[in-house]
Amino acid sequence: MTSSYERSNFLRLKILQINEYYRNFGGAETYLLDICKGLGEMGHEIVIISSREHAPIHVPGRKEYFIESSYGFRSTLKLKGIFEEIIKKEDPDIIHLHNTQYFISPIIVKYLLKVKPVVKTVHDTRLFCPGLGCKVIPARDEVCCYPMGWRCFRKCCYTSLWSLNKYILMTYDLRVTRKIDRILVSSSYMYNELVRNGFPEKNITVIPLYVDKANMPSIQRIEMKKGKNKSILYIGRLDATKGVLHLIECLSLLKSEEWQATIIGEGDMQDEAKAFVKRLGLDVRITFTGTLPGKEINKYLADSDIVVMPSMIPESFGLVGIEAMASGKPVVAFDAGGIREWLADGETGYLVERGDVRGMAERISRLLKNSSLAKRMGEKGKELVEKYYRRDIHLPGLLDVYQDVIKTRSNKVCLPCVRP
Repeated sequence: MTSSYERSNFLRLKILQINEYYRNFGGAETYLLDICKGLGEMGHEIVIISSREHAPIHVPGRKEYFIESSYGFRSTLKLKGIFEEIIKKEDPDIIHLHNTQYFISPIIVKYLLKVKPVVKTVHDTRLFCPGLGCKVIPARDEVCCYPMGWRCFRKCCYTSLWSLNKYILMTYDLRVTRKIDRILVSSSYMYNELVRNGFPEKNITVIPLYVDKANMPSIQRIEMKKGKNKSILYIGRLDATKGVLHLIECLSLLKSEEWQATIIGEGDMQDEAKAFVKRLGLDVRITFTGTLPGKEINKYLADSDIVVMPSMIPESFGLVGIEAMASGKPVVAFDAGGIREWLADGETGYLVERGDVRGMAERISRLLKNSSLAKRMGEKGKELVEKYYRRDIHLPGLLDVYQDVIKTRSNKVCLPCVRP
C-alpha cells in the first residue's frame, strides 16, 4: 500500500506561488520559502510572482516574476495583461496564493480563478479584520469574536471616511476569496473565524505548520546548574500586539530568581521597550539582539531554558512555540487564538489568561525553580512535534490538497461533455 508521501510525489506539478514578499520578512514568508524548497526537492516545479518593491531574493534555477502592486483600479487594468502573459507562458497546474490582499486586487484574483485551480493560505486575520489583523476590540481591549461587518464601525475599528472606503474594498476582497477552490489554514481557530465570516466549511482545510528538523539545532538537555543563570527567550516583533512590554513587566516580578533574558526582534516599540527595561533597572539582565538570521536564532533556542510568547492578539498558529518545543524547551504563553492547539497546559508548558502578567510570572518562576519539571515538559513538547508537526507530514498533505483541487476543477470542466 502506497503512503500519502508516495502518492503525492507521483504526479509532478508546476505550482505558481504568489505572495507580496519574497524574502525573509515574517512567518508567512518563512513558510513560503520553505515549502518552495521542499516541493522543489520533491521534483515539483515552482514559479514565483511577487512584488518588486520589497527587495526580493533570487533562487538560482527558479522562475521568478517581480511586478508592481496592483491593488488600485487603474494599476489593475495595466497589470492584468502581465498576469495573462505569465499564465499563458508558464501554464501552471495550480496557483497558490498567500498574503496578496495588499499586493494584487480581487479583480486579478477573479481572473486567476477563471483560468486555473486556485488555493489560498490565509496566514492571519487581516483578511477579515480592519484592525490590521489584531482581532481585538480597541475600546475594551478584548478579543473580538464577531465577523467583519457593521460592528467594526460600532466597536470603533473603523473611524473615518477612508475607513469606509477600506471596508468596501475588504468586503469585495472577502467575497472573491470565498470563491477560491480551497482555503488552507494552520489551526482550528482560523477555520472557525473563516466560517464565522461566511466561508463554506467544505472549502477549508486545516494543515498545521511544521518544523524542518534539518534547520533546527541539536536538542540540548535542560539542566539548571548551580551558579548558572537560567535563560529566558523571546522571539518576535517588538510591538504592542506581541506583548513585549507585558513580558518586561512580567520579568520585573521575578526578583528572587537568577535569570537572564534575550529579546530577539525589532519593531516600532523597541526604543520604548529598551527605555522601560532601563527604568526598571533590568538592563543588566535583559539583552536586545535586534533581528537575527535563522541559524543564530536556533543557537539561542538551543541555549535557552524557557521560551515565552506574550502575544496580546489571537495568533493564527504561533510557529515560534513549535520551534521551541522541537528544541526541547517548555513554552509559557498567553492563551490567545491557535496557541492552545499545540501548547498543552501543564504538559508542554503553560497557558496563561491573556494579559495576566502576574500569572505568567508565576508560571515562569515555577519552571525556573524546578529543573525536572522543565525537562519533562521540554521532552513532551519534542514528542508532540515529532508526532504531528513535521515537514514530511505537511508537504504530502499540501500536495494531496493540490491534486484534489485540480481533479475537482477538471471534473467540473468536463461535466458538460458527459452524455447519458
